[in-house]
Amino acid sequence: MRPIRRLISSLVLSLALVSGIGWAAPALAQDMDFGYRPAPEPGEEPAFIVTPTRPVKEMVVVVTAGGKEYRFNADNLAAGTARTFAWKRDERVTAAEAYVRAVFTDGYVSEVTIPMEYSYGGQLEVDLSRASADVERRTVSVRVSHPVERAEITAYGARKVVLDQSEVELGAGPGKIDVPWVGEPGEVVLLDVTLHGGNAWAGFTYSPWFLDIPHEDVLFESNRADIPTPETFKLQHTLKQLQEVLDKYGSVVPVKLYIAGCTDTVGDAAHNRDLSRRRAKAIASWLRTNGYDMPIYYHGFGESLLAVRTGDGVDEGRNRRALYMVGANPPPAGSGIPSVQWTKL
Repeated sequence: MRPIRRLISSLVLSLALVSGIGWAAPALAQDMDFGYRPAPEPGEEPAFIVTPTRPVKEMVVVVTAGGKEYRFNADNLAAGTARTFAWKRDERVTAAEAYVRAVFTDGYVSEVTIPMEYSYGGQLEVDLSRASADVERRTVSVRVSHPVERAEITAYGARKVVLDQSEVELGAGPGKIDVPWVGEPGEVVLLDVTLHGGNAWAGFTYSPWFLDIPHEDVLFESNRADIPTPETFKLQHTLKQLQEVLDKYGSVVPVKLYIAGCTDTVGDAAHNRDLSRRRAKAIASWLRTNGYDMPIYYHGFGESLLAVRTGDGVDEGRNRRALYMVGANPPPAGSGIPSVQWTKL
């Protein structure tokens, strides 16, 4: 069996399928990583690999391939433990589907269905551990093991409506390649990409989707991070907006909420960072307590993310704000949000 690092896929979000030949970046803070053998070697069985990022009490995996079902059970999986589920090799069958139901030790239940396509021919490896999107250039960047001649790209929108299908010549690789896509970042929810090089191919999915939720900012008391009761109606409205987002996009990608706290330039920069972090966390906690049960991440930018450029020590109300953003991944390049280590609530 080849090393797991060559076999595990990266997810675009905590539960979205990718090609099965990269390694998921820990910074994504996802619940499970999924992978499969994209090109079983002679005598090797096709296999599906699951690696939980936190402890699992019990897991059921049902693989459907060639009209047959293969059922597997796994209990008491430690975080970071890869479990491989293999089924009978049949070179007439090169597609399968895996249903996964995991019960985590904290009681949270996750269910997902992962489609797979594999080949018994040559292998083209895609490393998604550093996959990223640039929303200004409309590209997704990945690393490949061999030259890639062309790419087939399908762009999906809300409720998985097909927005665009195209085939582009790449002539790039090995190493980093940029795959172009068409559409607006707020509309293209998921990209399904198949790369071709010689007789080999590899597929992956990635979400460049990113939305800024318009809202009325909570007005905090000076140097305080607790939410005043008269301000909660604003967050009630945000809750309704988030539910509308889940209804529209939740069936396509796992939706994550990112809350960025910002201040003006009055006061010490370190104090402002801490204050903005505590306020962002307070908003996240209020949303969680009042019914929002999807993943929430927060970060305090302090005075480093100004809406209006000012000098130091300037009292500017427009800079005392919070940003509410949703996406399958952290805010991408070109979104105007710096790349940071977000904290999961």
